[in-house]
Amino acid sequence: MGNLYRLNSLFELEINSPELVNENKYLLDRSSVYEYLFLAISQKEDFVLVSENVSTELLEYWKSNNLTFGNTVYTDNPYYTDKLKLGDTIPTDLKLIEWGSISYFDNVKNILIKKQTKIDFTSSINSKINQTRWKNSVNENKLNSIICTNIEELDYCVSKFQYPFIIKPEFSFSGRGNILVKSESELKKISNKLKEIILLNKNGVVIEEWVGDTRKIDFSGLFDLSRSKSKLIAITNMLIDKNGVYRGTIISDVFGSEFIAGMKKLISHFQIKNHSYVGMISMDGFVFSRQKLEEIQYMSEVNFRYSMGRILFELHHKIGSQIPNYALLFLSIKSKKINFLSVISSIEEFKTKHKLNILILTPFYNAKSKLNSFVGLYVSSETEISTEKIEKLKSLFN
Repeated sequence: MGNLYRLNSLFELEINSPELVNENKYLLDRSSVYEYLFLAISQKEDFVLVSENVSTELLEYWKSNNLTFGNTVYTDNPYYTDKLKLGDTIPTDLKLIEWGSISYFDNVKNILIKKQTKIDFTSSINSKINQTRWKNSVNENKLNSIICTNIEELDYCVSKFQYPFIIKPEFSFSGRGNILVKSESELKKISNKLKEIILLNKNGVVIEEWVGDTRKIDFSGLFDLSRSKSKLIAITNMLIDKNGVYRGTIISDVFGSEFIAGMKKLISHFQIKNHSYVGMISMDGFVFSRQKLEEIQYMSEVNFRYSMGRILFELHHKIGSQIPNYALLFLSIKSKKINFLSVISSIEEFKTKHKLNILILTPFYNAKSKLNSFVGLYVSSETEISTEKIEKLKSLFN
């Protein structure tokens, strides 16, 4: 039995503001790039939903690097309202794997159906508002966090909150939608948008103190949950830019036993509250300093879905490499006329010089020959994948 993959990267919009999904052309264009990540981790017997004709150039490159992958199922737009017909050519015994669990696969009619009960449940457990309430109630929140459910509360809180602070929507992916406010002048610039922010987040938003300037490590624990226990499979080191936006993930053995014990204890405690969920999660957190003392925010948020760290773990496991350090990077493409073959040649030279293994995961151009804004890369090394090496790697796409 194979898998049917649906990488709905706009998952948070689907469960919070589904009417906005098809209106945001920029995000729809970006979403097609992410679909290649599920294709990369798929096996020959699997099927992957794609919203554009895939790059034959990239797939030939994968084959030349001995990366096998599954079959593609083309749909005009995977962000369907109620039902999505998949055609009659796919097997009926496929197991559905979504980025976020909201659909049911009817293998008799070969259609995906959105189930409101699943949407309600996944909304509840992924809600940053509900998670903040839980953290505050059990004293597991190291940061000052306030929930604002209406415009009056939001206006009052932003006027009283100490700078810098961040406004977080109830649902977001990779920092998308977060608003960082560092000064009164920055607050004035967004003051006219506060009502819109509340309208887009019907259950409210979270205002939280920003400690980004003192953050030392951003991490994520990858867990598998059953009804009776949790299993930690890896801890990732996340690459977060100065504005709190995710740029990549590194997995290496740098976290000590005491740190691991702290993560396991918290997730076991949290699982008691969410015992009905079975599957994979990622628990994001960070290490920061306050008054010259180091503190650990083990749980910034929990993602009850696939994560980039999980994709990295699955891809590394699929490739079968024993190399201890590996990463999933998202680097900006700044060159307006980037050429795939020339970049491959440059990458081969880079690999030899810096003793890295590098595999391109996403195409440079979409099916309409429009340049993508970023490229996804799998990188592995016997030694540390340093920020210096990543910075030099960026130059290949400038």
